[in-house]
Amino acid sequence: MTPLPVAMAARMLGIHPKTLHHWLSEARVPLTAHPTDARLKCVAGEHLLEVARRHGRPLPDLVAAPRLDEGSAPVSPQEQAQPQSARETPPDFPVASSASLVDLMQRLSGLETKLVTLQEHVAQLALALLHERERTVEQRLVHLEALIQPVVGEHLLADPPEHEARQAPACASPRRHQPLLVEQRAWSRLPALIEYGAQGTYVIVSAQEGELPLLPDSLEWFAWLASISSFRFVGQQGRFTAYRHDRLSRSWRAHRRIHQQDYRQLLGTTDQLTIQRLEQAAAAIQSHLSSL
Repeated sequence: MTPLPVAMAARMLGIHPKTLHHWLSEARVPLTAHPTDARLKCVAGEHLLEVARRHGRPLPDLVAAPRLDEGSAPVSPQEQAQPQSARETPPDFPVASSASLVDLMQRLSGLETKLVTLQEHVAQLALALLHERERTVEQRLVHLEALIQPVVGEHLLADPPEHEARQAPACASPRRHQPLLVEQRAWSRLPALIEYGAQGTYVIVSAQEGELPLLPDSLEWFAWLASISSFRFVGQQGRFTAYRHDRLSRSWRAHRRIHQQDYRQLLGTTDQLTIQRLEQAAAAIQSHLSSL
């Protein structure tokens, strides 16, 4: 029998060409090259009949199928009178028109666009959730500090015991309150905060001193940074926690944990910690979240 192109044979069986390739591979049927176009793969008629019989697919008469060689017998006048689509495609298995394929591709493109938009919305919601969690933690810390302050004030204003008052000289200065161990631990766990506020300015908050009237990138700014060992930065581009390599080092690093993954950024020495440098580091770390 005359070999047929795989695409034509698939249309005759009413299946996709990939499905026919899979069936032919299972049956170990060899493919042959087209006599005039080597890019097309063909299957012999007897092999096609065998595959159709295995999978229970109806197959029209292969004699009416067009021949591959140019020297084959001419088509009868009755066949010439039929439309070309009717001669090439069996009536029981119509082939999708080009208009329907274009419509299907447009719908698929629209779905891909909606998927990208949905992914962006999910990323924005995740960022909003993280920011809200930070706000909640900060509010709890402020509440804890408000609870500690009255206790500290009461200890400072309390009179010393009677036996200590008799032993202390008259000119001795009042004894300063020594922070309790719980207070020291609470203060040590509250690093300073540098946050971009709603008014377009940066607010500096210290756990021990409250809000500090510091101007970013000023001499007082760098002197204050030299006196601390860590701080939290919440800027316009992102956030992180900064810390020194060790207590005696002037070099700083930025750290943030995103989805159980640690990301670090080298900030430089204390005199290089400008607002611009901090925002650049925050944006670099934030870019890792966008790529996930």
